[in-house]
Amino acid sequence: MAGLAGCSGGDGGDGTGGTTTSGTTTGTTGGGGSAQGSADVRAEWGLPDLDYDVGDSLNVFQWTDYWPSGTVEIFEKAYGVNVNVSNYASNEEMFNKLKAGGTGQFDLIFPSDYMVNILASQGMIQQVNLDKLSNFDNLERRWIDQAPYDPDPGRWSVPYQWGTSGCGWNTNMTPDIEYPFSWDLMWSDEYGGQMTMLNDMRETIGASLKRLGYSLNSTKESEIQEAKEALIEQKPLLTTYSSVSRDAALQNEQASPVHLWSGDAFSAYWATYTDGESPIGYRVPKEGGVVWVDTAAVTKEAANVNAAHAFITFFLNAEINAKISNYVYYPTPNAAAKEYIDDAALNNPAIYPPDEVMQNLEFIRNIGQATQLYSEAWTEIQNA
Repeated sequence: MAGLAGCSGGDGGDGTGGTTTSGTTTGTTGGGGSAQGSADVRAEWGLPDLDYDVGDSLNVFQWTDYWPSGTVEIFEKAYGVNVNVSNYASNEEMFNKLKAGGTGQFDLIFPSDYMVNILASQGMIQQVNLDKLSNFDNLERRWIDQAPYDPDPGRWSVPYQWGTSGCGWNTNMTPDIEYPFSWDLMWSDEYGGQMTMLNDMRETIGASLKRLGYSLNSTKESEIQEAKEALIEQKPLLTTYSSVSRDAALQNEQASPVHLWSGDAFSAYWATYTDGESPIGYRVPKEGGVVWVDTAAVTKEAANVNAAHAFITFFLNAEINAKISNYVYYPTPNAAAKEYIDDAALNNPAIYPPDEVMQNLEFIRNIGQATQLYSEAWTEIQNA
């Protein structure tokens, strides 16, 4: 949620370390279709000429550090659009920003799956125009056909990256952790004072629910209360709740084991990879956990609707999508991109889980009025 909730943690929206990026427009602006931007850049990356007026600006609201440095600049040069990127650390932060200031603040946002349903139900996003997405068919069919978060009729979001939530550890701190393990790992007195959980209501209450054998989308008050009490019991064992810099915490031996998103674990893995090995491990506990997909959606009051669709088409490009996925270490929903994905990632079962793991994973769903029960429980947990 992403983030990352999903979702990748980090310091800058395009990998540069800042919270806002903008680039130099190349070619003509405000023109129609393929006359705008650089044909040479489009040819270099295999980007399509567009048959609609893209416009000359785009305002994006995105998770931190969710594409490599220079990604936005490729789009700007290819299509002659000046892009401004602002960042958020959670779906709730993004939602509250839009609710308080209006959806017209941004054109393109990147909500996690369950938030798509909420945004659509509250009239905060608009349906995407598939006729303007020439690369939409690059997606694997399951991410199109199996999208319980994307309400009918129409299409409200486009998959960007996906992943899981689970436990990461550094063997230099915790050499005795072996997989498979239970969520009980995160309640172990043995690791008290060195563990962290995500600062994310649905992820962390969801982990507690899965540990207890319940669905992470439970709407039963008794189960939610039981999960809450378990988290209050766990809290003295934790150093903090945090959804940012989880990769750094693992890498720098500040925490282990850690509840985190898969991409953060693999960022730490590769940062510490030497001589064919790394001290970082990651797995989904045997009870299962969250499978999430971060998506792109166009806001209801977007001023630059065409530019938003152009950017979605851009990241659906196989090479661009692989460039992003190879950077964030999340699995891609883009079938065409897999030709360009690093083999070490494609063949890693912790990144692309086998079927027996996938069957125990759940999307976080919009649970309607029960959200209030989660909110009240989360407040109690934080105040405990």
